[in-house]
Amino acid sequence: MNRRILLICICTCISLCACHGITSENELDTNDNAIKLSDNNISEEEMVFLDKYNNLAVQENAKSVALIYLDEDSIPELLVLKDGEYRVYSFDGYEIKSAVMSNTEIKANSYGPKHNFEESGHQTFYWFEYVPYEGLIRVHGGNDQERHDYYLKYTNGLFETELEAKSIDYTWHTYNAEKEIENAEFLSQLSDLGYDKLIPCSYLYENVEAAYENIGATSDIKIVLNNFVSGKIDALDYVKEMGSIPEESFVMRSYEDFFDDITEGEEAWGSVEYMDFDNDGDEELIIHGYAGGCLFFDVIGDTVYKVLETGSTNDVAYIAVYKGKRVIARTDLTHTGRKSYEIMEFDPCCCLTDWFHLYAEYDGTEYSDEDMFMYRNNEISMDEFETILDNIHQP
Repeated sequence: MNRRILLICICTCISLCACHGITSENELDTNDNAIKLSDNNISEEEMVFLDKYNNLAVQENAKSVALIYLDEDSIPELLVLKDGEYRVYSFDGYEIKSAVMSNTEIKANSYGPKHNFEESGHQTFYWFEYVPYEGLIRVHGGNDQERHDYYLKYTNGLFETELEAKSIDYTWHTYNAEKEIENAEFLSQLSDLGYDKLIPCSYLYENVEAAYENIGATSDIKIVLNNFVSGKIDALDYVKEMGSIPEESFVMRSYEDFFDDITEGEEAWGSVEYMDFDNDGDEELIIHGYAGGCLFFDVIGDTVYKVLETGSTNDVAYIAVYKGKRVIARTDLTHTGRKSYEIMEFDPCCCLTDWFHLYAEYDGTEYSDEDMFMYRNNEISMDEFETILDNIHQP
């Protein structure tokens, strides 16, 4: 995103400072924590809010910050990562205000359970996700046993909950204003309300000066993935502990290590494929290994991120299309008496937005209409099972 020209009126700023017993010159010159930006073109008006943000970051001992344009005004919001949670602050030309969640139970966690809930022993890092200038964000809560996503609208310093999604006992639940709704309706509202345009805040910085100089920084996903495959950089496997500086807790592994693991050391069993599996128009990386095992990687900023790992034989994965969207299908089709499909839809932020289990259980080698069929934890008929299955196809 391009840096916007900040248009705070000079006379308004001077008037505000005078009314409160300070001048911008005194504040900036006498404050030991004042910012000294290298940009010679920075205006005095910009220095006012940057210095305010800097003072707050120093006071909070924040080691990971970013500046983002969350709403439509010309002053960016300050994003602070502290004690494992994101905090949002705004400046109105007079004072800094902390954005308040609509519910005290909502936590904007930066660390939490991985997307495949069976592997709760490893946690991942959640980037802050927002729609620039639209005031839309998604934050993650829950614990090791439950994943909870909140879709929030930022208005006048307050976050209001619009949609929710969470996993309970390996079942995906979706909500609108505290009422549970069908997942199809949830996905439709994500698009209607604009949450399908969420992007991650890809970079966090040590101070406000660096955050401002790099505001809106982006990267080329192809270059970053090529750097990983060629051995120039490693990829994030999981997070070992919560920390103020996320990178210090990242467990990074090389492409060679990942490849050796998924192929069990036999290079001939492995292959690499580039394919868009999160519907963002860019091709992500898939490493295919022994007996159908797969590793799926995406990029956020300049970090390669392991989105998902599947096993082998009874956990064979492939990219499919379901209702017009790319999904990852995890299948168990090798055992007599059952057919199992786990369908997972990810978005460009590496976040799971839909997940369901389609399952048939029967005696012998073939099922009939007298056997058990399940979809989203509800029993269905054989015809319904086959109709859903027919809608899961190769891209």
